[in-house]
Amino acid sequence: MRLISISFFCILSFACMSIDRELDWEDVTSDHESVLNIMGLLSTDSLVTSVVRVHRSLAMDEASDTLMRDTIFGNIVIYYASRYVVRDAEVIVSNGQQDYLFEYTDFEMGEDDTVVVGGYVYNGDDLQPQAGETWTLSVTTPGGLSANGETIIPPAPQLIKEELPDTFQLSQTMDIRWQTMADNYQIINAGNVLAYFFDYDYYEDSKPDYACGLWQEEIISPDEASWTYRREICEDDPFLDWEEDYLLINLMSMDNNYFDYFIRYAGDPEFSSLFLGQGGSGRSFGIEGGIGVFGAVGIDRHYMPIVP
Repeated sequence: MRLISISFFCILSFACMSIDRELDWEDVTSDHESVLNIMGLLSTDSLVTSVVRVHRSLAMDEASDTLMRDTIFGNIVIYYASRYVVRDAEVIVSNGQQDYLFEYTDFEMGEDDTVVVGGYVYNGDDLQPQAGETWTLSVTTPGGLSANGETIIPPAPQLIKEELPDTFQLSQTMDIRWQTMADNYQIINAGNVLAYFFDYDYYEDSKPDYACGLWQEEIISPDEASWTYRREICEDDPFLDWEEDYLLINLMSMDNNYFDYFIRYAGDPEFSSLFLGQGGSGRSFGIEGGIGVFGAVGIDRHYMPIVP
């Protein structure tokens, strides 16, 4: 990106113009070496899949997309896929006693038949990280790239559910409490279930925005113990007929790698974007031999009916 910016500046600058009318064109070359860009996440929650995404930076003469051929339900499918995504790596996660081999899978296709999300997951049912354990990550590619990672599983978050009301009334104020932590940050969010899981059906045909004011999130320091939650003021008619819905409260603990990568330095201009596949000068947290993050989270949740 820096090379492109300098070249553009030179085009506009008189100092970069040649007096000779015959210009000698030169191929632009680079000695850039690919580097792995990794996002690894271990989850102690049975509803959140542990996943490792492996990207690499590209040389200047490499196209960003490539054609892929696959057979789905007996039909041959040809689609575009990003060259940033590494699909043939060996990805092993270990707790020091057992190794778990993660296998690559495509998660979703874009509107233009481009695979936009892909990662490595464990297909067994015996991967159960526990709080306080140290886990390691090993990634190697057929092209000779490699990276390693390490994370410590954070303490399990604990909502104090016995203090919560049986239902949530839209006009009420509710105090949500949890067990504090010694060192780890947490994130708490709340919102209605229908808008979260069924957003496409929920808002079709110009249905009212019942989620307005409900979806909120806060970052919690280790010593914080409570959060006062209320629906924010919306322009909705307060007398709308409320569909049957539930308020979902999520409390997520995170290790230091996750906190540093996604929260502490998320606004840093030097921060490397895994989703764009860029790399080279980005930060690394829990990763050696590459850039990115190898982190861990735990989740506690609670549901309650919403009453208008």
